[in-house]
Amino acid sequence: MAVRRWFWIPFGGVLLSAILVALFMLFAYLGEQRMQDSIRNQAEVLAHSLESTLVRSIQDVHGRMRILARHLAASDQGLEADAELVRQLRNLVQAAPQLRELVLVDSKGDLLATSGDADLHQSQVLQLKSCLEWYQPGQFLAVGTPVPGRSISHPVSPEGVTHLPVCMPVHSEGREEPLWVVAILNPDALREQFFPVVHSLKAEAALYRYDGQALVSFPKPDVSEAQGGGGSARYLSLLAERDWGVLQEVKGETTWITGYRSTSMYPLLLAVSIDQDVALARWNKTISGFRWAVMLAVAVILVAVLIMSWLNRRQGRLMGELKLLSAAISTTANAVLITDRQGRIQWVNGAFTEMMGYEPKEVLGRRPSLLNSGEHSKLFFNRLWHAILDGQVWRGEVVNINRNRQRLVVEQTITPILDDKGQVSHFVAVQEDVTLRKQAEDRSKFLSTHDPLTGLPNRRALMHKLQVVLEALDSIEIVLLYIDLDNFKSVNDTLGHGKGDQLLQIAVQRLQQALPESVFLSRLGGDEFAVVMAEPNARAQVEMMAERICSVLADSFELKSARFQLTASIGIAVAGNQTDPQTLLRQADLAMYSAKQNGRGGFQVFSPDMDNRAQRRVALEQGLRKVVESGCAGLEMRYQPIFDAQRLVPVGAEVLLRWQDGDDWVSPAEFIPVAEDSGMIVDIGAWQLGQVLQQLSEWDQQGHTQFYLSLNISAVQLARDGVAQRLLDMLELHALDRSRVVVEITETTLMGVTRQVEDNLTRLESSGVRLSIDDFGTGYSSLGYLRELDASYLKIDRSFVIGIGNRDSDEEIVLAMLALAKSLNMKVVAEGVDTNEQLQFLRQHGCDLIQGFLLSRPVTAAEIPPLLVGE
Repeated sequence: MAVRRWFWIPFGGVLLSAILVALFMLFAYLGEQRMQDSIRNQAEVLAHSLESTLVRSIQDVHGRMRILARHLAASDQGLEADAELVRQLRNLVQAAPQLRELVLVDSKGDLLATSGDADLHQSQVLQLKSCLEWYQPGQFLAVGTPVPGRSISHPVSPEGVTHLPVCMPVHSEGREEPLWVVAILNPDALREQFFPVVHSLKAEAALYRYDGQALVSFPKPDVSEAQGGGGSARYLSLLAERDWGVLQEVKGETTWITGYRSTSMYPLLLAVSIDQDVALARWNKTISGFRWAVMLAVAVILVAVLIMSWLNRRQGRLMGELKLLSAAISTTANAVLITDRQGRIQWVNGAFTEMMGYEPKEVLGRRPSLLNSGEHSKLFFNRLWHAILDGQVWRGEVVNINRNRQRLVVEQTITPILDDKGQVSHFVAVQEDVTLRKQAEDRSKFLSTHDPLTGLPNRRALMHKLQVVLEALDSIEIVLLYIDLDNFKSVNDTLGHGKGDQLLQIAVQRLQQALPESVFLSRLGGDEFAVVMAEPNARAQVEMMAERICSVLADSFELKSARFQLTASIGIAVAGNQTDPQTLLRQADLAMYSAKQNGRGGFQVFSPDMDNRAQRRVALEQGLRKVVESGCAGLEMRYQPIFDAQRLVPVGAEVLLRWQDGDDWVSPAEFIPVAEDSGMIVDIGAWQLGQVLQQLSEWDQQGHTQFYLSLNISAVQLARDGVAQRLLDMLELHALDRSRVVVEITETTLMGVTRQVEDNLTRLESSGVRLSIDDFGTGYSSLGYLRELDASYLKIDRSFVIGIGNRDSDEEIVLAMLALAKSLNMKVVAEGVDTNEQLQFLRQHGCDLIQGFLLSRPVTAAEIPPLLVGE
């Protein structure tokens, strides 16, 4: 109870103080709001009252002007000498303190009559005209800008004295132009109307024109009244929504509450501003007194609370310390149970009930063995009891079963409690549920060595497996199969990656069913898998297993009502005495790549030649890169003449690229694919164009103007480079006719037409550069490609030409190509003509052009002119 009193005393004191402060703040806030509302209402009422007074004054002036207007409208006499008119003007001005003078002018501003006794100077005429310019059709009056001087007749007056010109048109049937009645208003008379309000409330009042011109202000004349300006610009945006209202403004350090009203009949705006601080001064003084009273009351309460709290705290300190430990144990997030020396449960906290599902009354007096999962041995518990009975703290993981028979992994700490004699009297067990953490750790550990999609071991697990089995190579044979699914990308592209993942899972199921349990199947990534066989006779079984894998994967797959046919390319590597996991995997990868090159859907066993070819390819790429970086030093051109089949005279030549690497010549069949795969063919092709067209230009200068060159353009160049525009620019640079160049492209180029390829081909066709289909018949030979491409030449591949005279099928194919080309108005070039029999056959059946060793081998540029002597 003492602890409770100690708590409630300061709480009650603080609460009471807070209530007093809150009530005072609420009172002050509501009072200030009411005062502000009162000021706003007052400003609005004053604006309304002054607006009524002001309107009556202006209406009086307006009425006098209308009397004069009616007199003028009815008069037909000359106005310049109308003494009666002057008398009437003076009579209208009398008894009107707000009116200093009445003036009658024509539409040019020239004076016709005035109630004063002076003539107008030019400057005064201009002032009157400025008033006329403010008049808008449909208005009763137009108010001019404040003018220095007491009136028009008395322009000289003390500084600060101004007058307001107000004009109104007068129309009559006998006059084409209207006359203008101008009333000179007295701003002081208007200020007198402001005085009672402004003086009593220490407020400010001002009269504005709609365009923002300040007209009259009180108590201090506005600078804009004399000089013109936009004093009411802040009100104009409000007038568009409402003709009257109240707004709050801050000018410097003063807050003003301003009520404004627009006169309904005249284009004028009245604003009355009250200084909020002055208006709230009495209220602020009152609230300041209340504030000091509240502060004194709060101070008295707090002092009393401090004294009482100190007395109660001394009394309740001991009880609080005794309960602190119990509260800490009860509210801890970990499960806590206390047992006696015999292990009977004496106390449990709420976390124990939440974790294990047992209420305290269900476990008190029982032993913790009701939680045993059966996963620990008897020896485990004997060691645990031996440690805690000796007074030692035991820590470890225990698998328990809760009331719902759920398996829980807990981290448990058992601490012995000693009595005054140093004997163990109780045990305190603290348990933390780490089941989810252990599951996450196990999952993370699993994913570190397994593929999440298929559940197969991953590359890391494969390398570990290879390391283990290679250590036992003396007693077993080890074979690694590297499996890659062919054309798997098409599934992802057509059905999406989700269906692609389903296809991979089905493929894994088929592999697992087809492979014996003794092998190790893993996923390397994407659509690549690996199989490890580590058995005494693994080499004898591997080819049969590879065939089985190809067979089960070749069966059609059905996904999303679509049927897919997949094949697999398999590389096989056999471990040797000096083989390490990385080397074995690389060998299997090379063998798989070789299987893909050989047509896919099969397998290849690694041989040292594959490794040599791979190393050769790397060496070629490195060497070729150095060549490109050096400006293509080492690359040369050869020209194989193309002969007219009937006359057997050279009419052109195919440009062939050669590479001399040191003392060795590298075959184009080797380095061209490397250049294409690495992208260096783009730089090489650009260099070749420059060299070839320069050479063609030199031959032109020698008089060989009918000789053309046939250039091989790679599919990579067409897809990655603006080669067409580069060719056209160089032809123009060397002043060469575009028909002097034939661009050779292969059928495979037409299969994957991208926007870049299409743009290049379109530019070539439209510019007059002739196109030739190279190696026709060796690719897909699609007639659709021939129809889409407006080519001039069709080139028969050497593989068909060499069969002339040996194979009837090759001859029939050649004849079909000749007939096809003739029907499409294309010329035929036969390459690889090496015998007279081939030559005669082609000439006999209408072949146009011949190319081959029979007539000429590839020659250098210097050897071309002698061949053209008889052209």
